[in-house]
Amino acid sequence: MALPSTESPRKLSAVHLWERAQQQVPGGTFRSPTDLQTVLEILVESLREEAHLHDLGIQYFQDFLLRLLTNHLKLQAEYDRHPEILTIPLPRPLFVVGLFRSGTTFLHNLLSQDPRSRWLSVAEALYPTPAPDPNSWGEDPRIAQAVEHIAFQTSLAPQFSAAHYINAVRPAECSRLFEHDLIGHLFDFRVSVPTYSQWLLQQDLTAAYQSYRRQLQYLSWHWPHSHWVLKAPAHLLALDTLLQVFPDAAIVYLHRDPLQVLPSCCSLAATGRSRFSHEVEGATVGAQWFPLLQTATQRALRVREKLQTRHRLAPEGTSPLYDVSYNTLVNHPQETIASIYDYFGYELTPEMAQNLQTWIQENPQHKHGVHRYSLEQFGLEEAQVKAAFSDYYDRFQALLES
Repeated sequence: MALPSTESPRKLSAVHLWERAQQQVPGGTFRSPTDLQTVLEILVESLREEAHLHDLGIQYFQDFLLRLLTNHLKLQAEYDRHPEILTIPLPRPLFVVGLFRSGTTFLHNLLSQDPRSRWLSVAEALYPTPAPDPNSWGEDPRIAQAVEHIAFQTSLAPQFSAAHYINAVRPAECSRLFEHDLIGHLFDFRVSVPTYSQWLLQQDLTAAYQSYRRQLQYLSWHWPHSHWVLKAPAHLLALDTLLQVFPDAAIVYLHRDPLQVLPSCCSLAATGRSRFSHEVEGATVGAQWFPLLQTATQRALRVREKLQTRHRLAPEGTSPLYDVSYNTLVNHPQETIASIYDYFGYELTPEMAQNLQTWIQENPQHKHGVHRYSLEQFGLEEAQVKAAFSDYYDRFQALLES
């Protein structure tokens, strides 16, 4: 449902949510790659004890978590009824990765202008069942549901759109699919849940990525395409797992100076949290996001080292990772797309080229407002950031300055 329920606010209860989900999907069976009930208990406890939810926040997360659980049950039922779904091929998917706030959304929107590609919309990420069909999608009631959902969230923090504009029928971050197994760092943008986040960083996400792959197969079922175009900064935390589950993946890695990324990310998180919490402190946001982005960078660097060793004797251009400078993307978007297509062997058709030009003209930077922020707002200092990301600066200084 798009808006919070009218039930009286109560303390979040994992048991209550679990039972209600099963009531809403009679006969549904939870078959998560992890112990979903345990994950729910960890997340709910973190929400109850650490998120400082106000009454509206409690109502919202009751409905939000219930939607994720019922989506999980409905998807499992679809797999059971139609096992052929899990045989659907996913030819060379294209993933956009990079630190949060490094231009990944902009690049994702550009790559999604290819009419032959398939991308995840916000509406189907929120409501994935029944399987969407391109022939009827324009009139699908889920779009109106998603519009209502987004409008409600925007009403709680109108300034959020200046930093991160969300539209029901535009490309969505594919991290939303992981949330059907209650996995994902998007929760950190919505609320303060450090216990859950630290637990998540310690998990092997192989099974979660396999569940994510099944959802992409399901969404491909009635929607033919040449390849998926997907985007999630959180993939940086598990690039090795992504490549294990998608061995032919094409990965575009965006690079932007952490001194710009970190305060932007913290500002977005602070704004997002203000919608549901009565206590949002800048220093707390900074203290939580700083190590998370540092961990993502370090893990990605380790994966790169392994890939470089593996491809050292292989022909040039065989690495699944292609590096792109944020500054180059912003200043030369069409040329950047052409270089990506050339590297990975996708065909840049005249229709795609025209779509790119139109989208760029219709969506100038800051169209939805200017996002302003500083390190100091979040208790962070320049020297501190440079020291923490020194390995990253050493490896990518040229890209960061280009």
